[in-house]
Amino acid sequence: MATQKKQFKNTLTINKMKQNEKIKVSILCITYNQENFIRQTLESFVTQKTNFNFEVIIGDDHSTDKTTDIIREFEKKFPKIIKPIYRDKNIGISNNLFDIFQKASGEYISMCAGDDFFTDTKKIQTQSDFLDKNPDCSLCFHLTKVFFENNEEKETLFPDLNKINEFTLKALLEDNFLQANSVMYRKTDYKDLPSDIIPEDWYLHLYHAKNGKIGFINKVMSAYRKHEGSIWWHTYKNADKVIEKQGIKQFKMYLELLKLFSEDKEYIKIINSHIENLLNHIIKVDRNNHNTKLIEELFKKYPQTIGQYLIDTNQKLHETYNNKTELDQIKSSNFFKLWRNYCKIKDIFKK
Repeated sequence: MATQKKQFKNTLTINKMKQNEKIKVSILCITYNQENFIRQTLESFVTQKTNFNFEVIIGDDHSTDKTTDIIREFEKKFPKIIKPIYRDKNIGISNNLFDIFQKASGEYISMCAGDDFFTDTKKIQTQSDFLDKNPDCSLCFHLTKVFFENNEEKETLFPDLNKINEFTLKALLEDNFLQANSVMYRKTDYKDLPSDIIPEDWYLHLYHAKNGKIGFINKVMSAYRKHEGSIWWHTYKNADKVIEKQGIKQFKMYLELLKLFSEDKEYIKIINSHIENLLNHIIKVDRNNHNTKLIEELFKKYPQTIGQYLIDTNQKLHETYNNKTELDQIKSSNFFKLWRNYCKIKDIFKK
């Protein structure tokens, strides 16, 4: 505890010496009912050692536990660093995060959820130095320690460098290999960010990656905590539950990516493949759980979009697969069943 207090005091002293300097890095953090973790998260921020000013913008999404009290405690100790936004009502993960993005004043932006933390006191200094030296990079990232709060499994590093050949926009679009708290972005315009999408971090990675290269620092400087209260916990235990809760928002995220890369046919093809896989998973969830009506909800929310998507896909199938055996296999798939269901109710869209 004495060491922590000394570190806090040093941080205050350093920032007093730089009162006239601009903010170089904005650390963005969103929280909701994370009283068990937020203190460690905030301590990992205020103990960062830098030769520049930085700020911590916290979007607390109307927490109902002691999270807000802990944030206020840090706000009082570090008024020049901690800049909280306390929501009057819960607005959701992506809306909360995208709102504080527009309030960031730093040249560079770093992220960390309220249940994760930085493990290296020179993390934001190291990453900002990298972006200074590599102006062609629109973002950079590093390795992250992944651990289970209940020690259910051994620690790992993400991403697995044995499974990644290159850090390109195309590779990132195919699979998200960036942990949110490992990334630092070069700030850009955030006026057109969408609302209510999941996963919001993958969208942000791609949003920035379209402007430049992806830089990599081969060093572990943050930790990602897996625990039962996190939004992606069920991905590990039961992926169907994630689809039940987030499938519609994930579909919307893919639609936003189609807009983002509307002029690139290769990227559109990759996104459409993601959409097809998601629709197949949604159909599976609806079939196994009669209480969910995700496909029905999709049709209601995006009737023209999903209808046209199915029509185009059906046409491509017939043009691409002339072999009868292959075509029969496709027609027996879940996705093609969705197409047939659409045909039955397409008169609704005409009305």
